Amino acid sequence: MKLSPQLQTELDSRNLKLIQAGDMDGFLEAADMVSVPSWPEFMMNDTVANTNWRPMHDKYPEFQFSLIEKDTEQWIAVGNSIPVHFDGPLETLPDKGWDWAVLNGMEAEQPANLICALAIQILPTYRGGRLSAVMIKVMQEIGLGHGLDKLVAPVRPNKKSDYPLIPMESYIEWSKDDLPFDPWLRVHHRLGARILKVCPEAMHISGTIKSWQEWTGLSFQSSGDYIVPGALSPVKIDFENDRGVYIEANVWMLHDYHKKAK
Repeated sequence: MKLSPQLQTELDSRNLKLIQAGDMDGFLEAADMVSVPSWPEFMMNDTVANTNWRPMHDKYPEFQFSLIEKDTEQWIAVGNSIPVHFDGPLETLPDKGWDWAVLNGMEAEQPANLICALAIQILPTYRGGRLSAVMIKVMQEIGLGHGLDKLVAPVRPNKKSDYPLIPMESYIEWSKDDLPFDPWLRVHHRLGARILKVCPEAMHISGTIKSWQEWTGLSFQSSGDYIVPGALSPVKIDFENDRGVYIEANVWMLHDYHKKAK
């Protein structure tokens, strides 16, 4: 993939190179070394993701990428996106968010008219250097290269897990120094993105009570709502049906590069 001169200069200044999934065998396994440790274990049990993640890399290799240090060959950041189709006003994007985007892209019944960001993961030692903004710019250029000038993202606010009892609709109204309170929302905002709506059912994770105890290291001994480390909202434990259910809300945001160019 040929990057714009500005973005290529930025990568060169950081001694980084771009690799896409189609550039090498074993891309997914190498990328998992960055991605998997970044998530709470229970987040690795979304049925839509587990069914479609590898096939998505096969179907859309140019939309999956990594940034690697030139000198050390260290993989430091991984980005995942997918082309999707949506006909309605973007303010009415589906409530199912992340899960909807994966299924929409994989079913691909109509030509894509949007690129949807799915994940950006950065090794902890490389965070704090605005590398996440660079990753979003790479996604933008991937989309533009395929004629997609609008990037939507079901954003998972990265500090929301500190406030799991606060409704997402309230949390996105919080601010700090006239910017969004949440650091990840703030990154998107600084790049010109705007919030479209909350997607209240972005991911759905269900499992037995034993599974949830293994995923979290917690003990669940009665039905109720539980605060789980890394979760953006409580997990509902139901002893009668031997189920724990976690439904995660995300935030639909829009980067409209066509509008920005005008």
